[in-house]
Amino acid sequence: LTVAPHWSGTVTGKDGSKTTGSAMMMATADGAGTEVTLTLKGETASVTRPWHVHVGSCTKSGGVFGGGRSYTPITVDDKGNGTSKATLAVAVPDTGSYYVNVHESAANMSNIVACGDLTAGK
Repeated sequence: LTVAPHWSGTVTGKDGSKTTGSAMMMATADGAGTEVTLTLKGETASVTRPWHVHVGSCTKSGGVFGGGRSYTPITVDDKGNGTSKATLAVAVPDTGSYYVNVHESAANMSNIVACGDLTAGK
């Protein structure tokens, strides 16, 4: 029996943003896919932020992992907190490097408001 890896990391705000949070990436119950959970705190109240897991790191960016349409934008509540989940139709990777990007808005995807590198664990 092999244990599927899980990936986790801390998300921190960029360019003065006070946003913090955490991300976790692990196998779905059937083992065929990947489930990603993102939790943010200290965000701007009532905003909606697109987000994705990417291949690479916060300092060495790469493409979206598992297809961008799988990620539901995170809706932040009036206290600055939000959680979103994505289910990807690809198996959890056991090697490589991955990170979470939180974008300012659908209209301004190039501005990253928070980022976090993911680390593999068993």
